[in-house]
Amino acid sequence: MGKNSGKIIIVALLTALACLLVPQYSLAADERIQDELSDPSPTFNPLRKALGNKTYDHAMKSGKYRYTGNAKCRLCHREFFVGRKKDPHIYSYERLVATKHQKNKRCLGCHTTGYNVESGFISFKKTPILIGVQCEGCHGPGSEHVRLHAKDASPFAIPRIGGTKKRKDNKEIKGGFLVGADKPKIIKRMCLSCHTKRWGHSFPRTAHDFQAAYNLYKTPLPGDDDSD
Repeated sequence: MGKNSGKIIIVALLTALACLLVPQYSLAADERIQDELSDPSPTFNPLRKALGNKTYDHAMKSGKYRYTGNAKCRLCHREFFVGRKKDPHIYSYERLVATKHQKNKRCLGCHTTGYNVESGFISFKKTPILIGVQCEGCHGPGSEHVRLHAKDASPFAIPRIGGTKKRKDNKEIKGGFLVGADKPKIIKRMCLSCHTKRWGHSFPRTAHDFQAAYNLYKTPLPGDDDSD
């Protein structure tokens, strides 16, 4: 099977999956989409909006931050990686395929990982590992996080996944993210850069009760209770 044939099959599978995930009414006729397409404001990338121009430019010019794709994330955060397979964010690109907006610049910033950021999503053909909103779609490029904690990547130093209980052979590692869990204000700005008033009903509590919405994503499977 040639490379082109393989890509055609993948696109067909994505389209089929999108048909299952997207509501049966025509999203193409959704007034929000029409409003977005006719919006004269310049396109943006969520990371720049969350960090601000000065911090964003400094970070990108440093050369430390590059996207790795969630295949790297799963090496240490496997429970999150598996749990996110049920998260609608992961299938956000398929929604673009279903509405034929997968090449629209106004849509790609919020439906892929790192669009408009160096080393981020370019196109399905060039960067298929960054389709959808993956871990780095919310936290920013993961290369520095991976570098800082490479020494901990052993069977006896797997980072803690969810919950609050401590285990002797399990330790939590943090740091290295431009939008990490240690920067809640930036995380909120990151979320609200895409979950705007126009698109609010896709995540109703984001603007009105951000903490409740954010708490749903602290566990491997969004919505699980980690209070035990």
